[in-house]
Amino acid sequence: MIKPSKSLVLGILAFLLSFSIAFGETKATKEVTIKGRVIDPVCLITMNMKGEGHRECALNCANAGENLAIMDGKGKIYPILAQKAVTNPNQPVLDYVEKVVTVKGNIIEMGGVSYIVIKEVKSS
Repeated sequence: MIKPSKSLVLGILAFLLSFSIAFGETKATKEVTIKGRVIDPVCLITMNMKGEGHRECALNCANAGENLAIMDGKGKIYPILAQKAVTNPNQPVLDYVEKVVTVKGNIIEMGGVSYIVIKEVKSS
């Protein structure tokens, strides 16, 4: 059996540490409550499409696999992440697309973006 040298193991650990530093630190914050509109961020950002008249288009995009987001009253956008892998992150908000809701969940920040993992949704 071949045993890896200490320098090889230290080299691999140093590489992994530098990789995690280079791509930013991920941290979960406390549970939050946000009141905002469920939006289709691609159409909003690229074509300024929003509101009830855009609802059907946003639903089509969500059903095609695009992630929806929550935009709060100040215009901050929180992309939605799934609670676990291989699940649809949009599922909790599909009935509320382009409507104002209050969501409870956890914020995860990475690379300057604040994502939300939704635990509860209520119509506002």
